[in-house]
Amino acid sequence: MRYDTSRSRFSVGSFESRHSTDIPADLIIEEGEVLHASLVNFSRHGARLHVPGDYASGQTFRLEVAGWPTLDGRVVWSEKGRVGCLFDQPPSQKTFTSMCASATACDREGL
Repeated sequence: MRYDTSRSRFSVGSFESRHSTDIPADLIIEEGEVLHASLVNFSRHGARLHVPGDYASGQTFRLEVAGWPTLDGRVVWSEKGRVGCLFDQPPSQKTFTSMCASATACDREGL
């Protein structure tokens, strides 16, 4: 498992609640490669996804989920088809609330 704590905005031991989900997402890696992924959970500051392959810590990406604003960020860790991501600019609380509602609706509809 690879971790890059040098780019983390959080102190060790901090906790931010995460919204669990299982919805499709596209992760566009800095080279333009589009990875069809499954969003496992997310918070205002980051997300965990299931993706094909492993990716280097610090690698930049763009996350696209239907009904959400596009989110840019960096891979913080990667292990066996899972990645942890940190967003460069977290969405506002209002936008995050809308993202949670959208993810819940997608989960209910089985998208």
